[in-house]
Amino acid sequence: MGARRRGLWILCGGVTLGLGLVAPAGAAVHAYSRTTPQSELVALKRVRWTTNVAVSIGDGSWTFKSDGLPPSNFVATNYAVPSNPLDVSAQGATIHAAASVLSDQNYDYTLPLTPKYSSTTTVTNQGPIGFLLDGAALYNPYEANHSTVATSDNFVATVGDVTASFLDDCDGHPGPGGQYHYHGLPACLVAYATTHSTQQVTSVTSLAGTTTPAVQEVNAAARRPVILGFAFDGYGIYDNVAMNGSIVPVSSLDRCNGIFSPVPGYPHGVYHYVLENVKGSRSSIGCYHGVVSSAYTRALEDDLSGTDSASVGAPPPRTGLESARSLAANVDEDNILVAMLRLRPWSHDC
Repeated sequence: MGARRRGLWILCGGVTLGLGLVAPAGAAVHAYSRTTPQSELVALKRVRWTTNVAVSIGDGSWTFKSDGLPPSNFVATNYAVPSNPLDVSAQGATIHAAASVLSDQNYDYTLPLTPKYSSTTTVTNQGPIGFLLDGAALYNPYEANHSTVATSDNFVATVGDVTASFLDDCDGHPGPGGQYHYHGLPACLVAYATTHSTQQVTSVTSLAGTTTPAVQEVNAAARRPVILGFAFDGYGIYDNVAMNGSIVPVSSLDRCNGIFSPVPGYPHGVYHYVLENVKGSRSSIGCYHGVVSSAYTRALEDDLSGTDSASVGAPPPRTGLESARSLAANVDEDNILVAMLRLRPWSHDC
């Protein structure tokens, strides 16, 4: 009989396994794939959370709590804010101090320890789609109009003697309700996780080139994938460095920005999302590839507003309400919420 853990056969050619087990040569091989259920507990314990985050692990799930306010060094001093959130440009933009607009978010989310992969995808909603190690939210690549890509439409504005960018040099900025969030690869968080760096994020970023700040592979930890947080379907979110130190190209990712490949703690590979330092729609997660109870929200918006059609440069086609319901972790609860929302007056601006 070969060595076995949680019903999975592991072949290691007769050598001692990292799990403390020994498999004789010729043992059966379990074919790991993106659909293989794997606990995120190992990844969860590798995250270097900041002090404003509290994590508790339960039976089959875990809970994340945060005020949503990153430590001050991860936030720029000032930000450029467009006069119209549906027209992201420097024309008429104002400058706001981060301290005057950011507010406590009181996040409290419970996620599964073992995500469930789905062959059907659901387009990520507007607003938070996951959270990162500094307690802040991750958004999809798009701004409020569903077509403007934050990283590629970044701009710099000057008001009086103050100059600031729309996005800081960590691919983040404040949003509605004082909610700080990211739209791409936060190199500052990778530096913190791998070198304990607390270098101050700057207010003015370069608009030149096709990429945002890249991961600095200054040590062994930075030359391997770094766990940055988790999406609402429970899958881990990593930077764009592979186990061999090479950069993970966008072309190797699926349409959601996911990939099945080895990361620290998962030598056989595990499905996970990758944030890319590109100025474009592949900077963040475009869709969920796992079961997620909040996935119905975007589909509900589409169903009520009747905006299912896609256009060139817009996000991928949105799934219907029934598709989102089929991916819900708690279908009964989502059906109740859908029914309640149908009874409310609906505005396209809400």
